[in-house]
Amino acid sequence: MLSLEEVMYTIREVATYLKVSERTVQRLIKSGRLRAYTVGGQKRIAPVALQRYLDSSVMDDLNDDSWRQLDLF
Repeated sequence: MLSLEEVMYTIREVATYLKVSERTVQRLIKSGRLRAYTVGGQKRIAPVALQRYLDSSVMDDLNDDSWRQLDLF
């Protein structure tokens, strides 16, 4: 049976996956945009929390009209 630590991601693993710094992941957690849990004294991110963050980020990008202001042609 897998332990809780094996099912959840570390800050470093999430940072690597998102291609951002660990500090950026810590900021996302502190701001409440990414849900994290403390397990064994360390922050862990559940896969579902990471997926929710990614889904909300995509929706934020789609709802942001600034991309429409680009004059590509």
